[in-house]
Amino acid sequence: MELFIVGFGPVAGYKYSRCIHNAISQGHLSRYHVIDRESQQQVVQARLAKLPIQPATCTYIPERVLQNGPDAGVEWLIQQGVFTKSEVKKKLVITTEPQSHGTYIKFALAQQFDVLVSKPLTLPMREGVLDYRALLPNTNAIAAASIEARVNTAVLCLGRLHEIYEQKLRQPVALMMDRLQHPITSVHVKTASGVWNLPSEFGQREDHPYKYGYGMLMHGAYHYIDVLARLLLMNRRLFPTEDFVIVLQGFTAGPLDQQLRTGGLEAMTTGYRPELSELQEDLPYGETDIVASYAMKFRSTGRVLCLGTIALEQTTPGMRSWGPFPEVPYNINGRLHCTDIDVRLGTVFSIAANVTKSPIQARLGDTDIRGMNSATVVTRANARLARTQGFIRREHFERSYGNSYSYTAEADVFERWLLDRPTQSDFSSHVPSCALLDGLLRLAADDWRGSLEIDFNYPVPDWPTLSDDPWYTHMADDIAFSSEHGPRKPVIKNGVNGTKG
Repeated sequence: MELFIVGFGPVAGYKYSRCIHNAISQGHLSRYHVIDRESQQQVVQARLAKLPIQPATCTYIPERVLQNGPDAGVEWLIQQGVFTKSEVKKKLVITTEPQSHGTYIKFALAQQFDVLVSKPLTLPMREGVLDYRALLPNTNAIAAASIEARVNTAVLCLGRLHEIYEQKLRQPVALMMDRLQHPITSVHVKTASGVWNLPSEFGQREDHPYKYGYGMLMHGAYHYIDVLARLLLMNRRLFPTEDFVIVLQGFTAGPLDQQLRTGGLEAMTTGYRPELSELQEDLPYGETDIVASYAMKFRSTGRVLCLGTIALEQTTPGMRSWGPFPEVPYNINGRLHCTDIDVRLGTVFSIAANVTKSPIQARLGDTDIRGMNSATVVTRANARLARTQGFIRREHFERSYGNSYSYTAEADVFERWLLDRPTQSDFSSHVPSCALLDGLLRLAADDWRGSLEIDFNYPVPDWPTLSDDPWYTHMADDIAFSSEHGPRKPVIKNGVNGTKG
């Protein structure tokens, strides 16, 4: 088979080149091709020059063609015969700005290409501005078309195969839900992404832009919306016939609020120029921050099953202390993530994960954006009822720079898709996440007031492999209620008929 990559940005260059190299070296992939816009030719060629295996072809779409939109770009590629040079199986990777995703996905599915796209799945536009009302209908249509095409699809999303969110959080939650037949009763998600754009940049940036009416919900916040949606739908396993509805209330802030909220700190940055503080006020800016509370209810009775809060904020501490963007390929505004996810099963069990990125100690200078990843997981349980080995446990994990949790999770999705293995991230599985995203986008809209309802009737997500962590093995009564002091070996449940100590 052969691979086509549309949009060879810095992410494609350093995140996925190793997967491509391995697939070609092992004989799974015959060759790959790069497609980008003409204005990016020199930058793309510089990235490619550093890779061990070069693409078979590079095609650059003229800017005059792209002035007429992504549809014109796809038509130009077809006319050039880019996709018809061989009869082997084709896979298409789409890592363009999200505004172009829908066009390339539609083409790929019509041609029965396997297709992988960076999040979000689609970003519909109308007259140059986000058309949030079209998001969910478009997502449903894409999901249905992908099923009909019977091809291998995936969305690059860090939460699906994340070591902490999937293995250390969702796995224990699934185990306890199965053991106790107990629902999730609250989920709290808080991410502080440490993104600081200076005022002028909101109207100038073409990558991660805000000037087209969308903001951080369609950028990095999607990852955590996706994690939340999958956690909430785990309750479907216990209530297969109930209609779920989510009621949301919330508030947002945006670029027009930022200078008030940051105290004009941009004047203190290195290399500051006055024009960096000039915000163009006549643009339909998207949000920088959103906070919300929600209740997941049974529609039939109105009874509340799950409560929670959502805090997706960018205006939080990061690494940026510079004015103009530095000459580095990635993270030019010094993002510094800190995310907390807290899941609770009523009065019997809770687990909370904190994942933090922090600058490395030996920084090379003011604009050194390298960072270390660490995670802390705190588990609290009613040990007698939950049958755990204790009431509370704290675990700490670390990842070095260049091997972050998000990097390895997304690379794993990419590699599994490339090798035709299950990714847990096909297009259909992202419909519930987009339903929740749709609700948050409606909250963020200028014309929205009050609370809103989201129909949330979707299947149970992929059920995690149940944890084999010995901390979750059975605590027998003679240990839990022993009057003896000093260390004793725990009694561990061994199958159905016996125990071993």
